[in-house]
Amino acid sequence: MAININDTRTMLAALERSYPPTTLLRDTFFPNLQTFVTETVDIDYKKGGRQLSPFVTGDSSGVNVKRAGFDTKNYKPPMMMPKRPITRDTIAHRGFGEPVYSTRTPAQRAMEVRIRDLAEFRDMNTRTIEWMCAQIMLFGSVEIHGYADDGETYLVDTVTYSDWTQKDILAGTDTWDNTNADIYGDLKFMHQTIAENAGINPGVAIFPNNVEGYILNNERMQKYLDIRNMYIANIQPRIVAPGVRYFGTITSLDLQLWVYNGIYQDKDGVRQQYIPNDYVLMGVTGRGSQLFGAITQLEGKEWFTYEGRDVPKVWSEEGKDAQFIRLASRCVPKPEFADDWYTLKVK
Repeated sequence: MAININDTRTMLAALERSYPPTTLLRDTFFPNLQTFVTETVDIDYKKGGRQLSPFVTGDSSGVNVKRAGFDTKNYKPPMMMPKRPITRDTIAHRGFGEPVYSTRTPAQRAMEVRIRDLAEFRDMNTRTIEWMCAQIMLFGSVEIHGYADDGETYLVDTVTYSDWTQKDILAGTDTWDNTNADIYGDLKFMHQTIAENAGINPGVAIFPNNVEGYILNNERMQKYLDIRNMYIANIQPRIVAPGVRYFGTITSLDLQLWVYNGIYQDKDGVRQQYIPNDYVLMGVTGRGSQLFGAITQLEGKEWFTYEGRDVPKVWSEEGKDAQFIRLASRCVPKPEFADDWYTLKVK
């Protein structure tokens, strides 16, 4: 039986066999993926507790203990939907990477264009999710802007985790560009705050390239590294992935340090860092999630709903001699606990 490459389920299967780009924040702090059969998702998150068990007399039947509460938001994740047309001009001539004396037909070129476009769209969606993860960890919220068919920008929504309070901005002589700043003391305070409030030790601190310079030039950190038999930190930088470097470990805190120089291109075409200069993010790894709402779309004369991360669609407009391809996704990153991370602006 012939395979219809334009069939949504066929394209979904192909996408599941592809590999998205590596994204440090998403993979480290929001690795769990959950899809829903509805367009809305349930966001459950809570703060940690430290209750003690009550003592009772020998003949007591027990003491009722109040359950720890949690916040639930029923939320419709914002839609990502990049699309492109395939026209006669797109497939009439040799495509990217195609031999000069190629014998490929326009139909074969159209199929290759669709495959390349789907892969590029998935990368774009993945970068947007990484950006959302960064915004939530930096500011506790992410402001979503969307585009209408007329091209005008409008505010879609704001996702806010209002219970998150673990953030600070250093000032004066405490800023890390001061070579005598107490960098170790600041990292230890962040670590202890997370451990006390979340109930688990954070395992990773992530910062951009300029913060690495502050640490290397810091006189106190240099002394810690020079003192024999005082194993405070181990600095051994090495590249582990594009834009990602392992910097070292604060051994006394069992805390890994990573330099992240991942970048994206904003709506104005300007390159931006996911983590801006002078920010340090520290957090508990592996507990956050990505929640994906279902995608409902019209195919032919019927409506279909798909549960998944990225949902493709191909349709034709014969009057324009054009075929369109798009990749839709509804995602919102969700931390498990509001106390799972701490953000510090060091300058």
